[in-house]
Amino acid sequence: MSKFLAIRLAAMGDVAISVPVLCSFAKNYPQHTLYVLTKPNFAPMFASAPDNLHVIGIYLKQSGSLLGLIRFFRETLKPLHIDYVADLHNVMRSWVLDFCLRLHGARIAKRAKDKKERLELLNHRIHRPLKAYYQRFADVFAKLGFAIRWDFAPWKPECPLPADGAKWIGIAPFSAHEGKVYPLDKLELVVAQLSALDGVRLFLFGGGRREAEILSGWAAKYPHTESLVGRFGLKQEIGVMAQLSVMLSMDSANMHLASLTGTPVLSVWGPSHPHVGFRPWNQSNDRYIQCELPCRPCSEWGSKPCKRGDWACMHNIQPDTIADKIKQYL
Repeated sequence: MSKFLAIRLAAMGDVAISVPVLCSFAKNYPQHTLYVLTKPNFAPMFASAPDNLHVIGIYLKQSGSLLGLIRFFRETLKPLHIDYVADLHNVMRSWVLDFCLRLHGARIAKRAKDKKERLELLNHRIHRPLKAYYQRFADVFAKLGFAIRWDFAPWKPECPLPADGAKWIGIAPFSAHEGKVYPLDKLELVVAQLSALDGVRLFLFGGGRREAEILSGWAAKYPHTESLVGRFGLKQEIGVMAQLSVMLSMDSANMHLASLTGTPVLSVWGPSHPHVGFRPWNQSNDRYIQCELPCRPCSEWGSKPCKRGDWACMHNIQPDTIADKIKQYL
């Protein structure tokens, strides 16, 4: 029996992408033990994992410095006697741990960053989809000599809300980067249109004070509409996602979390693009909502300012287009 360590420290969406990969590995190789190193608050994503997968939490504020990482290695990782390391992050922090583990006999494989291909795509020299990130993560294990056969069933955690016979619609309007947020005044028109339908119930997902204020305002204004901000923990929110008829999300963590449950996810893409590789798990291409423009994609993560200055990639998507797409799943 060998011991494996998979490193994926952030962000939430990237960790969610890794879940089908890591769970599939654990099922494919039940004779081995897989440790997953990530932030402690991401651990609920692995609640349905096989018994040979264990999550190790690392608080980067306390242990993210060079000395902190070395201390964390000595106190937490060294006693495990790791044989193989799958570095799914491949950043400076993970390099420190890789170095320490290599000195103690572990074999290391790192995620390929494919910088040349990504730059060619962002500079519009190529127009084909790049490899999905979940496949890139699987390739790391293949480098170690352990190919992965996909074996991940949709996760259906218990829903904290009782079933009521209505069609449930989830809406996650926000993203870490403002450029990836569909204009809120237009999205409110979508909420208004959907909330007027018979037999539906809308659930709004978000976090933080500003998002809570916006979503609670919509919930007060439109019937059959509820904000979930601050009501439940991560696992419980995923439990709600599992019961939805359809989820509308930006290119954000909620897109990936809902995909783990097998729920149809309609995702809105603007400056970023599915071709870059952050495609959600097991979602068909016809569920991407986007406006094709010659300047797209202009940013890998949607963090750069719009060169045109008008965010046409988002503003050109009409609310009726989104609402009609959602209705197809009702």
